[in-house]
Amino acid sequence: MIEHIRNFTDSNNFTKAVIVTIAAVLPVLILARLGYFEIGFTVAIGAFLTYPADIPSSLPDRARGLIVAALIVAGCTLLVNLLHPFPVIYYAVLVPVVFFLSMISVYGQRANMVSFSGLLAVALASGHIKTGFDIFTHTSLVFSGGLIYTIISLLFNYLSPHRYTELQLAECLRLTSKYMKLRGDLWDPLG
Repeated sequence: MIEHIRNFTDSNNFTKAVIVTIAAVLPVLILARLGYFEIGFTVAIGAFLTYPADIPSSLPDRARGLIVAALIVAGCTLLVNLLHPFPVIYYAVLVPVVFFLSMISVYGQRANMVSFSGLLAVALASGHIKTGFDIFTHTSLVFSGGLIYTIISLLFNYLSPHRYTELQLAECLRLTSKYMKLRGDLWDPLG
């Protein structure tokens, strides 16, 4: 049982869950304590929407991917809120934006996750339309949430830069030993 728990907490998915929890919950807790729960929640949405683009790769690629994801999420939020009062322009622009976001998913796993984040941002922004200067405030808070997630993720990377590689290597060795045992069982003269 303890070995199972240790394997679970040593996984890359657990580390990502800790990162997104810190990036999304910390602003909510701090700002709610100061009386700004809605602002904290908006920042948390930005962090949560940037999270899918955080896939294992080289540090510069991860940083660029996370920043692009934060920009696309904030851009989609801004676009939906600015154009919503003008239905003809809104739909004329929204259709190509959704098409573009859907088409970038063919460029790999990170692009697929960025596409998902952008489409989810369009859907969420369509449900909560802001007006006036609140549009820019809301968009900047969503973008700051994406930047907070990026900073925390890169900070975790600097604290343990080879963690993902070591975990994958350990998993590879475990699976190789299992394979060798199965192959060895084939040579057993009694079985």
